[in-house]
Parts: sequence; C-alpha cells; structure tokens
Amino acid sequence: MKDRAIASEKTIPQERAMPEEKTKLPERYTFEDILAVRLLVRAREDFQSMRKKMDNRIGRTAKGEQQNVEARAFRADDLQMFSTIADECKRQEAELEKNLKKVLKRFPIYTEYLLGVKGVGTISAGWIIAEFNIKRATTVSKMWQFAGLNSGQVRGNKDVSASEYKPELGEIIREYEMPKAGKRVVYKTGELIRGDKLSPGFAAPFNKKLRSALVEVMANNFIKHQTFYCMEFYYPYKERLAQEENEVLHVGKMKQWKEVTPGHRDRAAKRYMVKMFLKDLYVAWREIECLPVRAPYQEEYLGHTHE
Repeated sequence: MKDRAIASEKTIPQERAMPEEKTKLPERYTFEDILAVRLLVRAREDFQSMRKKMDNRIGRTAKGEQQNVEARAFRADDLQMFSTIADECKRQEAELEKNLKKVLKRFPIYTEYLLGVKGVGTISAGWIIAEFNIKRATTVSKMWQFAGLNSGQVRGNKDVSASEYKPELGEIIREYEMPKAGKRVVYKTGELIRGDKLSPGFAAPFNKKLRSALVEVMANNFIKHQTFYCMEFYYPYKERLAQEENEVLHVGKMKQWKEVTPGHRDRAAKRYMVKMFLKDLYVAWREIECLPVRAPYQEEYLGHTHE
C-alpha cells in the first residue's frame, strides 16, 4: 500500500511524455478522417477475431505454441496452411495499427492529450475518436451513457420496420436502410430501462463495441502499467467495496458487497476508473475544440463531489 500511496500523488501532467518542441498542427480534421479511423479500428478487430478463431480451431495458443488436442489433429500440410492464414491475419493487424497511428495524428485530441496518457494505446485512442462525438457530448454524463457506464434509468429506444411505426409510439431519432429488410425506424419510447444493460425488446442503450474497448482493453492497460488512473481510482474504489458492509446502488436498495465475488468488485472498480478517465477527457477534448465545458450533473445540480 505504501507504493500505491506514493504513486497516487502523481498528477496526470507528470505522466505525460509530450515532445519538447511543439510541432505545427495538421490541418483541421474532417468527417472523412473520422470515417477512416472507424474503418481501421473495425477492420483490425475483424482480422483479430479471425486470427483468434483460426488459432482456436487448429489448437494453437496466442503465443503460437501447439496444444495437444487430439480432436483437432490435422495433416501436416493442412496445419501449415491454416497456420499461414492465422499468421497473415496477425500481419494485417499490425499493418492496420501502423496506418491507424498515422491517421490519428490528424486529430489534436490525440497529439495533444491521448498520446501522453499512459495506458491509452493506439487502438483505444482509435475507438475513442471513432465513436465519440465531442460536439454532441455537451456533458460528461452523455459520454458515460454512450459508453454504457450509466447505471441509472433512461428512456428506451425500439427498432422497427418503417411499416410498423406509428407516430403515437414515440419520437423518431434515426432512420436507416437494410439491404433486404428495407427502411427501418428507431424511436424513443416512454419506458425506462437500465442505461448500462441490454433489455429485451429494446435497442442497446449504449455503444457495445466502445464499452468493450474501454472497460475490457483500456482499463486492463491502466492496471497493467500501474497508471495514475489505476492508483488514484481503481485500487481505492475496489478496496472500499471490499471493506464496506453495505454499498447503496439505487435509492432504497442495498447490496451486500461482502457477499459478491472479487470479480464483481474488480469490474465495478474498472468501470469507475474509466468514468474518471472520461471525465478528464471530456474537459480536455472540449477545451481543445473551443467548446464550453459543464460540470457533471451530480456536481452541477446535486452538489456532489468526488473525494
């Protein structure tokens, strides 16, 4: 705990390794640049998924070592062929990541902020820039909701075909075309659902791929590298959950954290850590874009502050 206490005294600027001389900023990025980032991160995910599936099918580990799985025995020449396919996917992953890094340099939020935050890699930065729209994110609460980190109640959306939609169902928030199904409509209902859960019959209230990139990948990087966010938020929050007899999750509802598994506390602490990162990101990004910055709802209207 002594080491953690010392590390928690670091400030975010001390963790950044920004270049001594500020280079000339690139030209203003466009919507096409955002689309390029989105394509690169999703294409890399596709190749990564294909590689993992192929390795699993031929009984090969992530390190390339062969597992002794009798049911997956192949002829030597076939095994070599399958291994070559998996290796090519891995090569494409690296190539896409290299190109993604080039495109990210077009964005000031990457060159001036994300590049210097320890634990935020190229892929995580790509997902952040590709999926968040900082102009629409007028508050950090909207970023939390979009990333699936809001455990409160939100109005649910439903996705139906255009022929099934009626004006009395609710306000249309999006329309799109499906190759075979035709025109579809997403409308906002008056029913409340959890902002961080998938509810039957409703469209996902958050971006599932973005939450996975932040909570499952970036959060693990924060912990692996023992970063500022790990020391300042992850460990203290996790330990508090383990020590307190009761933790209030919702008004009038108590949860016995001492009866919950360590994995549950770990995931809760990761979500909290990512929320605190997004809180800092929101301020930095909005300031870089010369947009007004608002305090979180809990602070602005309820007077709550984080210790």
